[in-house]
Amino acid sequence: MFALDAYAARSCPVKTHNAFHPGFSLPVADEGLREVFHGGIAFQADVLAQLVSGFAGSVLDCRALTERTSAEQEQAALAAMASGVEVLIGPLLPRDFDAHRSGRPDLLLRDPAGGYHPAEIKSHRVTDPRGGGSRLTWSSLTDPLRREVLEGHRFRHTWRLNDLLQLAHYRRMLEALEHAAAAPLAAVVGTDELPGLGRVLSWVDLGAPVLPPSPRATPSEPVASGVVTAPEPVSALARYDVEHTFRIEIAQVASALEPGDPPALLPVANRECGWCQWWDVCRPQLDDDDLSLRISKSPLDVFEIQVLRELGVATVAELAAADLDALLPGYLPRVTHRLGAEDRLRLARRRAVLMERGVDFDRVTEGTIDVPGATLEIDLDIETSADDRVYLWGFAVSDARDGSHYYRHFSAFETLDDAAEQQLATEALGWLRDLVGGVDARVYHYSDYEVVRLLRLASASGHEVLDWAVTWARLHFVDLFTLIRTHFFGTQGLGLKVVATRAAGFRWRDEAPGGLNSQTWFDSAVGGETTESRAAARQRVLEYNEDDVEATWHVRHWLRSLD
Repeated sequence: MFALDAYAARSCPVKTHNAFHPGFSLPVADEGLREVFHGGIAFQADVLAQLVSGFAGSVLDCRALTERTSAEQEQAALAAMASGVEVLIGPLLPRDFDAHRSGRPDLLLRDPAGGYHPAEIKSHRVTDPRGGGSRLTWSSLTDPLRREVLEGHRFRHTWRLNDLLQLAHYRRMLEALEHAAAAPLAAVVGTDELPGLGRVLSWVDLGAPVLPPSPRATPSEPVASGVVTAPEPVSALARYDVEHTFRIEIAQVASALEPGDPPALLPVANRECGWCQWWDVCRPQLDDDDLSLRISKSPLDVFEIQVLRELGVATVAELAAADLDALLPGYLPRVTHRLGAEDRLRLARRRAVLMERGVDFDRVTEGTIDVPGATLEIDLDIETSADDRVYLWGFAVSDARDGSHYYRHFSAFETLDDAAEQQLATEALGWLRDLVGGVDARVYHYSDYEVVRLLRLASASGHEVLDWAVTWARLHFVDLFTLIRTHFFGTQGLGLKVVATRAAGFRWRDEAPGGLNSQTWFDSAVGGETTESRAAARQRVLEYNEDDVEATWHVRHWLRSLD
């Protein structure tokens, strides 16, 4: 007997395979992995505190029961549902060995007509503003059982597929227990702050056909007519049933193997691998030239890779040598889950050909690249915190009048609100206005991120300095990424880190430079345990930002050196 938790159907199936293969043992947990989930755990605690303090109805908080046996916790959940408790927090549902399910939803919410709906708390956005008659069903955290409708917003069904698969798992468990509400509704609390409402429960119908079907359910043979049509959408429950059934089959096949048998399911490198404890088991199974390992920019997904493997194309060398016109009739009917599947494959092959030639960047134009210049040239880069606040404006100033070159930053290593974020921007851009006044000057940045944030801050504050900056930027800001994208194709993309290191010869001082890493460093700079650790994290952020603006300087000068 075995049971799979709610994450199995939404996660890489190789995890299930490895867990049941008698020759594999789960590596010791990496304590560093806890940091990946730290923000989610803190967010969940904050949401539950808000719910518990504001809801006047009956609540069973099962977090207080976790020291008890599994059987006792399961009985407590059953008793609470039988008695009609309105909200259950973190209940352990009885394992369903017949259907191979186990689970502990974040919340169960009682429907006024009887039965329960599952709900999850996720540290990401789950809704979008959208016109065209879009409607979002929502509930407040202080009254989670009363559902209302908000016009002009919608649930992000496709983007939050994993959330829906997890909720579908709990729905199936409730059905087996005969405690499911009649309508297959579920809810997610995301980080969204809806206008006038703040943080809410966003409801979704798990029975509505709003998702593409699982690629596992697509045809395995070429379409005789040669015409590939988009498949009909399916519900979250239907999509989940396919994925869960596949994990059951994988678990059964893996369990039947002998300890020395080779794996029955080969891994495909994907974004989960970055924090998966099985990576050290999976990596040796992959060829060093494996497509999923080597093509990291606009990568083919797990299903696309698996189909190519079955068609005899598993490595970069094999894709570079492949005849796509001969390959496509057997490929496209099996990847109908992907819009533009043919274009995606042709793009991957273009990268593969260049990689086989040892080319990082392919020039797609000829002649001199015109990089606008000025007497005063300023490179700009901003840093944002995990809660999306601009806490650092960094500038590298190059003045042709005296040959000077220096770094200047404006930063606030503290938790910012709207007013503080706008004040910091005003200080930084006020300095810029004074610096460029009466001088031939330009500001260089990489991508439109800085401009977008400037526009957002100016719109929210209405401060005359920020309004000046928006107007001045229209004529004096230069987006180097636009220039790069116009003139080059990159095998591993055209991000600043790639272009600066592989083309312009620049190196960051930090061994792990990156925007997401800098958010972790910012958190340490603000909330580190000691004065020394906070100071070290602050210095690390500043050096990283200084290197970012120096990188754009190097990219600019490299572009000017090309014939």
